[in-house]
Amino acid sequence: MSVYYYDVPVSAAPSPALRPASREQRLRDGDLVDLSRIACEAGFRAPVAMSKEALSVCLAGLSDLAPDASHGPCSSFVAAKRLWSVLWEAAAEVMHRHEDNTIFFSARLDPDATSAEPASEVHLKLVIDAGTNDRPVATILLPDQD
Repeated sequence: MSVYYYDVPVSAAPSPALRPASREQRLRDGDLVDLSRIACEAGFRAPVAMSKEALSVCLAGLSDLAPDASHGPCSSFVAAKRLWSVLWEAAAEVMHRHEDNTIFFSARLDPDATSAEPASEVHLKLVIDAGTNDRPVATILLPDQD
């Protein structure tokens, strides 16, 4: 499966909250986490980033991660599986609604192996904007984030 962003008009203006310069700055500041490498495996051909807050929600409750693990690469199998689930669902939604620039979606998050709790669901949104050089970029956020 491949997700291409050729449907995003080149003339599409970036949203004010995620202007290319703002997005790049947020990546440098650590407010956004670059997931492009793993997203490529899920079918994305555009850079993908996730907000620190959305990442924290997706990785909440994992006992084998340090409290500040959201700032670095995930070492847990369950964390990687959760990120894969989020990216896979985002890619699937983009394929079905490829003309939308903002896509709301849900992903099922598997519980930690040490937890007796059932799987949970997280609600997120994917924003597709014209990035630098009019190359589309994707950003995964919480539904109420800009």
